[in-house]
Formats: sequence, C-alpha cells, structure tokens
Amino acid sequence: MKKYFLALLLAFASPLFTLADEAVIRPDVEELFTVMRMEKTMKDSMEQGMKMIPKMTAGMAAQSLSKLPPEEAAKATAMQQKMQEKTMALVQEEMSWKKMKGPMAQVYAESLTPEEVKGITAFYKSPAGQAFLDKQPVIMQKTVAMTQKLMMDMMPKLQALIQAETAEMMKEVAPAKPAPNQAP
Repeated sequence: MKKYFLALLLAFASPLFTLADEAVIRPDVEELFTVMRMEKTMKDSMEQGMKMIPKMTAGMAAQSLSKLPPEEAAKATAMQQKMQEKTMALVQEEMSWKKMKGPMAQVYAESLTPEEVKGITAFYKSPAGQAFLDKQPVIMQKTVAMTQKLMMDMMPKLQALIQAETAEMMKEVAPAKPAPNQAP
C-alpha cells in the first residue's frame, strides 16, 4: 500500500516539478527578456531560417534531380518537399521560445549578475536601446551581406594559400626522387 501511495504521489507531483523548473527564472532575467523582445526576436529568427532552408535544399537537390527521368524527378521532389515540411515543423517545435526560454534564462542567470542584468535592462528600456532593437534586423542583414562579400573576396587568397601549403607539404612528405642513372 505504501508503494502504491508513493507511486501515486510521484505521478501527481511530477507536473509540479515541471512547473517549478519553469518558475525558477529570475525575475530580473524575465524582465530583460521582455524588454529585449526576446520571444519576438527568436520567432523572427526562426522564420528567417525557415525561409532559407527551401532555397538551400532546392539548389542541392536540383543537380541530383536533373539526372532522373521527369516522372521520377517529380515524385522525388514531392517526397523531398514532404520531408522538408516535417523537418521544419520539428525544428520549429523543438526550438520554440516555449522550450528555449528556460534554458536560455539559465544561461543568462549563470552568466550575468543581477546588477549586470539591471544595467542591461536599463539600456534596452532607454530610447537608444529601443532604437537598437528596432534596427537590429537591418543591422543583422547588412552584417551577413558584408560578411558574405568578405568571404567571397577572400576565397582566391584562401585557395592559393591551401594550394601552396599542400604543395610544400607534399615536397616534405614525398621528396622528388632523382631520375635513375641510365648507364650505357
């Protein structure tokens, strides 16, 4: 009877443990998340990422699909699209704000003192902080574009460096052998 009572108690108490875990978020971190519009920012970031996935996979799949007969390519495209939809739904669920908020709050609470959170919150409440939040999506877009351009400009230099280093490595690993003597 005691075992039955204990099992019943644990069964009813487990949702309370879950609620307790969610309630552990420090109030100052909760306020910071609100002022930073963290839920909206995460949602917008997720939406941007979800828009990029079809473009990326379409490019990768196009080459493979071009080798198939049209009927099979259409079938493979439909199957790929269905898999992509399921994948995106799973990612959206598992990376939702509801699931991310607690762990993210834990990171903030472990990394920042209450005084630091208070100062950061004050900044984000200020007109400058609000302007930063308003302009952050544009800043991020421009930063990504700038980084991509820098990477593209760097690629020839990187390729030349890799080729030179590979050639040097090959010389050390397998030095050129002298031509065999050709005695008459």
